[in-house]
Amino acid sequence: MFEVIRLISFTDTADDAARDAVVAGLRDAVEPHARSVLVRPTLPGGIRGGDLVAKFRFDSESDWRGVENAVDFLLWVPTVDQIDGVTYTGTVRPASVASTPTVYRTLLVAVDPATDPDLVAQFEAETAAMPDYIPSIGASQLSRVRESCGTRWTHVWEQEYASVDGLTGPYMTHPYHWAHVDRWFDPERAHRIVTGLCHSFCAIDGPVLGRDRPVPVAGDQPSA
Repeated sequence: MFEVIRLISFTDTADDAARDAVVAGLRDAVEPHARSVLVRPTLPGGIRGGDLVAKFRFDSESDWRGVENAVDFLLWVPTVDQIDGVTYTGTVRPASVASTPTVYRTLLVAVDPATDPDLVAQFEAETAAMPDYIPSIGASQLSRVRESCGTRWTHVWEQEYASVDGLTGPYMTHPYHWAHVDRWFDPERAHRIVTGLCHSFCAIDGPVLGRDRPVPVAGDQPSA
């Protein structure tokens, strides 16, 4: 699968109609060509997280290339202020406990390009291992970035949660997070290798990672 994320920030002057037009346009342009489409408003509390999360999943890179120009056309408008995004391939790690996720979270990460490859591999291994220690994490996926916009992003770390409390509580405050993973991000610690990030999350109605059909918005009827 070939996957795409866009974190979209609107200008202060963008009204509801302008925002709704972007959402509808993205869904109309991408859904006929994608395995899954998620376009949702972000929840409060992100860091450079944008106003909309857009996540698209395709059978192949060529399917994305077929709609890429249409997506760019929809987003390069005066009412859109900033776009951070990535393309990538990855493998979903299933949730260890069956539950219905209600929150999707993505973290775009920029690792210093001068970092020793062995340190990058250690960072990747410790990050991907977080579900082994933090039970609130459902399905997850850590991927290396193929292409990026907004910043030279190198990794994307995605998770699902049964509730927003699972992200803002057990995930953020767990000792494994602070003792192992946080040192790669903290400028006051010697092991810091991350130079930038986007932390964004949104409400969902069911699984997103690995899902093979469009994600319904509120009021939609599920497909048969």
